[in-house]
Amino acid sequence: MRYRELNETRRRQIRYGALTMAVILLAAGLIFLSHGNPRSGASSPSISGAASPPTVATAAVPAVSAEDESAVTNLQRDEVISLIADARRQAAAGNFAEADASLRKAAKAVPNYPETEQARRDIERLQTPEGGLASLLQRARLAIEHDDVAGAEAAIAEATRLNPAAPEIAELRAALQQSQQKATRRERQIAEALTRMREAVARRDFAAADRALNEAERIDIQNPSIRRARGELARARGAAEQPVSR
Repeated sequence: MRYRELNETRRRQIRYGALTMAVILLAAGLIFLSHGNPRSGASSPSISGAASPPTVATAAVPAVSAEDESAVTNLQRDEVISLIADARRQAAAGNFAEADASLRKAAKAVPNYPETEQARRDIERLQTPEGGLASLLQRARLAIEHDDVAGAEAAIAEATRLNPAAPEIAELRAALQQSQQKATRRERQIAEALTRMREAVARRDFAAADRALNEAERIDIQNPSIRRARGELARARGAAEQPVSR
């Protein structure tokens, strides 16, 4: 009886041990499969990559840069400034219709430009008797400074017609007279220098001729008689350098 009970107990222990070992092996296998299978990890990126939508490249639309806009603005400003300058010159010469046309072009190019409006106000003042007189007096002064006797006389005559009693008119007449006296002295000095030049050429003293002509040019290089004399000296020197034929 005891022997049978012992065997039965031994058999139960063996069965329990085998069952326990099988459970342990099964758990170990599951752990190995979950951590050691490379396919499970590689499948995730492919799935996520397939699920993400493709990126579509869009063409960039060219835009006007700030430099281009600034260049356009500068061109417009230059055009307006040039038109305003034209209008002021035209108004100073008494051509008020032309001045108004230039200002209208400037206003069309750049509306509400402050310098355009200022020029319009200044030109409107010139059309008044006081403004016209001031413009004529300024024109006469400039003509005297540039030795423009005819221009100065014309401006003084118009100013006298507007206001004969203006004190500036007498001052301008005196300045014009002094300018004419200076011009007369210059003409006399130039004529004397050119005479010495021609006398030196006649003696074939071209060094003295050059000195006399240079003296005349220092007085007034723009004088037409000096330019003609320079041509005379060049021809005379060229003729003297030619060999004498036998």
